[in-house]
Amino acid sequence: MDFKVNQLENKSVIVLEKKNILGTEGADFQNTILDLIEEGSKSIGIDLSQVEYITSWGIGMLVHAHTTCMNKEIDFHLSNVSEKIMSILKKVKLDCIFSIQGNS
Repeated sequence: MDFKVNQLENKSVIVLEKKNILGTEGADFQNTILDLIEEGSKSIGIDLSQVEYITSWGIGMLVHAHTTCMNKEIDFHLSNVSEKIMSILKKVKLDCIFSIQGNS
């Protein structure tokens, strides 16, 4: 998967560096989430500023990461969500589930 991880103390931000999130990247993404938790991150943010399209599998990947973090009492949020992606999240009522910060 094309992403980079920025860390500051016990906070991590995963910047997705793809326009299209298909969900096929799920295993790598989830392993990164688990690694960050193991390394002591208390907050994990997903920067979606470059994402223009997301499939249902991609949404499932985010839901799985959210659930993993919540089960381990780790703060999880999305940031820089475009209007198009926000519209999709609203249609499936995930805008009420995810903490969303700094929309584009």
